[in-house]
Amino acid sequence: MGFSERLRSLLEKDNVTAYRIWKDTAITKGTIANYLEGKTKPNKSNVGILASYFQVSEEWLMSGEGSMNKVGVIDDHSPHLITKSGVKYYELPNGKYRMRVPFVPIKAYAKYVDDCRDAEFVGGELEEFDFIVDQIGHGRYFAFEIKGDSMDDDSKRSLSNGDIVLARELNKSHWKDKLHVDDFPNWIIVLDTTILCKQITNQNMESCEITCHSLNPSPEYSDFNLKLNDVRQLCNIVQRVSSTF
Repeated sequence: MGFSERLRSLLEKDNVTAYRIWKDTAITKGTIANYLEGKTKPNKSNVGILASYFQVSEEWLMSGEGSMNKVGVIDDHSPHLITKSGVKYYELPNGKYRMRVPFVPIKAYAKYVDDCRDAEFVGGELEEFDFIVDQIGHGRYFAFEIKGDSMDDDSKRSLSNGDIVLARELNKSHWKDKLHVDDFPNWIIVLDTTILCKQITNQNMESCEITCHSLNPSPEYSDFNLKLNDVRQLCNIVQRVSSTF
């Protein structure tokens, strides 16, 4: 039995779909499909993620050798930590964490915009999405589904329609400071009427304006300025899960 057969047996045993794995980890549906069809071999990182996900031995999953069961499995059903902002962290045997955050799909954009007008809103009624991360972060994090093709230039840096990003909220007390756009070029910007995904290429400290840039070179996506007074929420994007099959 090869890797694809072992993976298929785990999917069937736990009644898990490729879509569910994509929702819960950073491995795309297309990658899982390629593994199941034997078109590609998994890299070490993805083997580790899948082994942690199914709570089996990495050696067994990759080669079929040794025991299927992982020694010293950590219970993934109870959070290792819930931060003050409500982000849940589940400890994984490989030293990483499954990070569970409030999720804003495209269908929930309008409701989220309305809710953001409430200063006490924390995202408790939203769906949730999981990311695999190396360490615990103590900020307010959200997952957003990307809408449209303004940030798609057909390159690896693209943020395409349907991609899901992990974004860390920047507290309003820091908006008048210099934004670290070199470290975090891509941002989620919540306005009174919509949610944007853009790069911030310039910040005018005197007028409190930011310049928004799209990766798509089409003229309809030309740069524009926004006053920070018109912004409800700013979140820098720290991770992406591609929707590509």
